[in-house]
Amino acid sequence: MTAHARQRMKQRHVTMPMPMEVLTRGVMARPPEPELRHTGLRCQMQRFVAGVNIAAVVYLEYPATGLVVVTVIGIDGA
Repeated sequence: MTAHARQRMKQRHVTMPMPMEVLTRGVMARPPEPELRHTGLRCQMQRFVAGVNIAAVVYLEYPATGLVVVTVIGIDGA
């Protein structure tokens, strides 16, 4: 989780379990895109969690097994 993602979560009143649920149970909101500054892919996943439609933008690099949450977005204008 980047510092930017944590800052946006605080601004948008998103708790840590919310983006974790998006990552484990959400759907891909759009096809993965190449990340221009790095060799990996950027993906956006979203899910309706705790009454709010949340999206998490993540970066992943193959063959690495982890991913990095770049930012967290409230889809309904949050």
